[in-house]
Amino acid sequence: MTKPRKLPYPLSVAALSLSLAGCMLGPDYHQPPAVAGTAATALLRANQPGVALAPPVQRWWLSLHDSDLDWLIEQALQHNPNLRATEAQLRSARALVRQRRAELLPQVNASAAYANITPPDSIKNSVNQASESAAAAAQTYGGTEAAQAVRSRLGNVDLDTELYNVGFDASWELDVFGRRRRAEEGARAEAEASEARLADARVQMAAEVGQAYINYLGIRQRIAIAERNLEMVNKSHQLNQQRRERGVASEMDVQRSQLLVRQQEGRLPMLRAQAQIALDQLALLIGREPGVLDARLAGNKPLPTLPAVVPVDDAASLIRRRPDVRQAERELAASSAQIGQAIAGYFPQVTLFGSVGMTTTSPKDFNSDAISTLWAPFLRWSFLDFGRVKAQVAQARAGNDASAAAYEGKVLAALQDANGALARFGAARQQLVSAGQARESAARSADLVLQRYRAGATSLIDALDVQRQQLSAEDSQAQAQVELLVDYVALQKSLGLGWVAPPPAAVHRP
Repeated sequence: MTKPRKLPYPLSVAALSLSLAGCMLGPDYHQPPAVAGTAATALLRANQPGVALAPPVQRWWLSLHDSDLDWLIEQALQHNPNLRATEAQLRSARALVRQRRAELLPQVNASAAYANITPPDSIKNSVNQASESAAAAAQTYGGTEAAQAVRSRLGNVDLDTELYNVGFDASWELDVFGRRRRAEEGARAEAEASEARLADARVQMAAEVGQAYINYLGIRQRIAIAERNLEMVNKSHQLNQQRRERGVASEMDVQRSQLLVRQQEGRLPMLRAQAQIALDQLALLIGREPGVLDARLAGNKPLPTLPAVVPVDDAASLIRRRPDVRQAERELAASSAQIGQAIAGYFPQVTLFGSVGMTTTSPKDFNSDAISTLWAPFLRWSFLDFGRVKAQVAQARAGNDASAAAYEGKVLAALQDANGALARFGAARQQLVSAGQARESAARSADLVLQRYRAGATSLIDALDVQRQQLSAEDSQAQAQVELLVDYVALQKSLGLGWVAPPPAAVHRP
């Protein structure tokens, strides 16, 4: 009976290693189940007027129909320096994934060397002395001819030597216990966490630009209201001066109306300064220098109009979409892979090394006779260092527990953020309604009191008081409109909207 043919030893080692290549130490990652209570069909605070259970729009700013806002957000998403830095971090993380993947493959190197060896004079002198000693011995025992033959042969020895070497070598760590594969798995999870970090930065950036722009428009609106009110109180003051000249009003009445004029004038410088600061903030967000937006956004324009119905989906969809939750989940996956890397420290590392090269003293001698080969399997096992490995495994497990807790906390924080934003948005709607009603009441009261004042049926103090109330009501309504829009943007941010995928090649402004 024919015996089965045995494989050569190196091939046997390689075959055994490949058969074990499917072994990966450490826990296999499974996405954690939803936190208790997150599977509800709707967010708790979504049951209010103007909010509907429906899939929201990612590019939420398009719902406000403001071309300047659209342009500002797109510019910020392309050119903001902080976003570009986050994109660079993502590219670095993806490069690390490619590095870890390459480390699973054999590493091949090529080498070439030339050496010119010149021995020291002491060696040359020793050789010459030995040559003379040999010639003297030949002279004694063989005569002159023998001595000359020895000198001729030994005198032609050239101790200067040239060496030429070319070769290839390769090394391959056999990932028997999955250390390298766990490293690649962890790097891939970290890269995905970086992608989520970039998406979250884009969500934050879109919201920040939207709120800064709305605040700027609100300040411009308040400036316009203050200028109209200043014109109104100026007319009232001029009327009091005329009445004083006719002896109908007192000097105290004139001074009181003038005080109202000065108070209204004092509001304008600070409001204008706030508008300039808001413009510079917007310029910074789009990655430009202060003043670049002054001309483009100089004109007065109304605040954007909210959509009639704001779509909000369920809690489970919110958790899946929020980039910060995705980032925490991917960081949890990376920490799970680190456990396997640490456990692999208990087991040996096997590396195969081989080289093929040629070494000669002359380029013309490069042929098959000059070939040399080397095959060497290496095994490294730090079995006396298990205390350190045990500590590393404990650290990895603790880090994984911390990441799991952080993920759970991020889920709960996302739900709290969305429900809080919904509550603030509903309150801002009610506040705006109340502010509008207060403005209408103040305007009617002002008309009635001014009519009575002109007829002499009431005092100037009453007329000035009702004017102050009217000015305050107009300004309060303007602030309530801004607050509602700002809370609308905050709601979109809490829903995780606005992370439009970046272009394949990041745009860099020179």
